[in-house]
Formats: sequence, C-alpha cells, structure tokens
Amino acid sequence: MVANGPPNGGNGGNGGSVWLEVDDNETSLSCVKRQLKARSGGNGQGKSMHGAGGKDLTVKVPKGTIVREIMPEQSPTSEIPEKGFLNTLVNEIERDQREYRQSKESWFVHYPQWEDRNELSKVRLPPEFKAFKWELDHPQQLHIDLTEHGQRALVARGGLGGLGNPHFISPTERQPHYALRGLPGQRRIIELELKTIADVGLVGMPNAGKSTFLSAVSNAHPKIAPYPFTTLNPYIGTVDFRDTFQLTIADIPGLVPGAHKNIGLGHSFLRHIERSRVLVYIVDVSGEAPWNDLLALQQELDLYHKGLSSRPSLVIANKADTGEVARKNFEQWQQQTSIPLIPISAKFRKNILKATHAIRQLVDQ
Repeated sequence: MVANGPPNGGNGGNGGSVWLEVDDNETSLSCVKRQLKARSGGNGQGKSMHGAGGKDLTVKVPKGTIVREIMPEQSPTSEIPEKGFLNTLVNEIERDQREYRQSKESWFVHYPQWEDRNELSKVRLPPEFKAFKWELDHPQQLHIDLTEHGQRALVARGGLGGLGNPHFISPTERQPHYALRGLPGQRRIIELELKTIADVGLVGMPNAGKSTFLSAVSNAHPKIAPYPFTTLNPYIGTVDFRDTFQLTIADIPGLVPGAHKNIGLGHSFLRHIERSRVLVYIVDVSGEAPWNDLLALQQELDLYHKGLSSRPSLVIANKADTGEVARKNFEQWQQQTSIPLIPISAKFRKNILKATHAIRQLVDQ
C-alpha cells in the first residue's frame, strides 16, 4: 500500500496444478520424471497489480496407467534406493502442514509497524480460502485407473494466491494495513504402475515363439532370437482385418514356474495380462509333453490371480512343422483336451490366417 494513500496491494496468482493425461501415442512410463512441479503463481504488487497465475503441468501417460498415492506415514523410505529424496519430500510436506495450520494471525502479512495495531479477530476469511484449507487438512488418498484416451486426472492442485489489502476494505475498515498470505499447493507422493490394455494377451514359456507369432500377425516388431527372455518389456501389435476390424495383441515377457512369486520376470509379466480379455497360449508343440507346459502356465496365472486362466482362451501349437514328434504330440493333445488347438509355424507364417480368425471369434464373443 502507499502511505497516506488508498489501499492498492495486488492479489497473488494461483499456482499451477499437475495433471496426468492419457495419450494413445505413449507406450511406457519412461518419460515421466521423478519430480513433477507446475509453475508458481506470481506475487501481487503495488498499484493494484495482481500476480500472474502459474501454468499447469500436464504429463502424458499411456493407457492402463494406475495412480496410487503413498501417504507420508506409509512411505517405504527404508526399502528403496531413493529414500533420501522421499525423506526430503516428506519433510517438506510436514513443514507446509505446520505453516498453514498455525494461528489465524500467522496467515496475514502486516504493514511495517502495524503488526501489534491490526485487529484481526473480526476479519472474515474468504470462502475459497476456507474451502482450500479444508482440502489441505483432509486429503483424499488418490487411486485412479486411467483407461481411456484423453482421460485426465488432477494429481496435485496448485496453491491459492494471497489477497492484497483492498480485499479487506469494509465500512468499518477503510484502510487495512494487512494482507492475506496464500496457501501452498498440494505435494503428493504417487506411484505409477502400467498395466497394458490389449484385447489379447500372449502367454507362453520363454522361447516358445510369442514374439515371432506377434510379428507374423501384426505391425509390431519385437526382438526375436533363439534364446529365452528375448522380450523384456511388453509389445503391443495391431492386427488389421480386411473388413477394417482391428484387435490388439500384447506380447509379454515369458513365464516360468514360480512367476507368481516374482521369479524370472514374474510380476513384470503378470500385471499386464490382467487386462486382457482373451488369453492365447503359445506352446512349442515339438517339445516333450507340451500339454504340461499349458498346465504350468494356467497354474501360474491362477496362483497370481484366482480365476485368471478361466478367461476365453485357445492354444497356438507353434513349431508344428518341425517333424514327426510335433505331429504326434499335436494329435495326442487334440484327443485329450477341450480347449481349441491350432497348429502353426510362426517362423514360416503357416496357418496364420486360421489362428487370427479364431482369435477374433473369441474377442467377438
């Protein structure tokens, strides 16, 4: 304000908020930084100049991202390598809480030499200030499932700008010598988990031919090599049919016995298969007793999530062209199971059309 002049302190600008937005072009969470921070609002100035509002920060994430908030008292700082960073963040959250929970007098800034002369007991706080403070005092723990393109989630609301002294002019207070401080923005510790969304999930032992099958039927180009665990991250391919129908197929890291206990690539695989509507088991039919591989795969799925193997499914009997053993195994297996079996050679792209049409029929059901 100006001495011997009218009140003219400008209001502070609101801080920017942090948003997550689903983008179909994103396929992983690798682009998300460890710390996300929107722009702060500008300070109010004399001559009734208000501070600029802070710009929001929008972070693009892939479809299937799950947002979970870790409350400060639940923060597992002793179990992770970044515990120093999290400890600092927890301390900052607690400091902010102490500051805005102090006495009413501490929320105001006073004109020099007026701190003891201002009478604040009858000053009414703005409704938006009370509402924002209540929100800070009663945080709702976040748990958001982002499943649709363009879906947005507010994960941290920007702070509330302070109010200059003109805001408090009243019939009994013509020249306020105080202004209201702003409130801090929300600070949250969140955990992001990606569960791939696809119509079809490929399930198989390492080196069963899942990646070869995916590259044969879709536009995906996963790494293919004659050794196990070639695929270390999920790949999603799109199968285009002549009538413009499309379906998505996810190739996920190979499964080994004990995967439900996180052995091998364990949970890195299993959490992605939860979203698939149809399961397609890729089994090397040229191996010894390939039906035992199917039983082992189904058992691992059910141990991880009860009933997971009961979803609509079929078996792709891969490497069916490799010799007499593969042929006899297929004939024997076909006689003792009710699950659909389709023999193919993914490497030489034999019987691929029959396989994709059978998969489509399951998806359409």
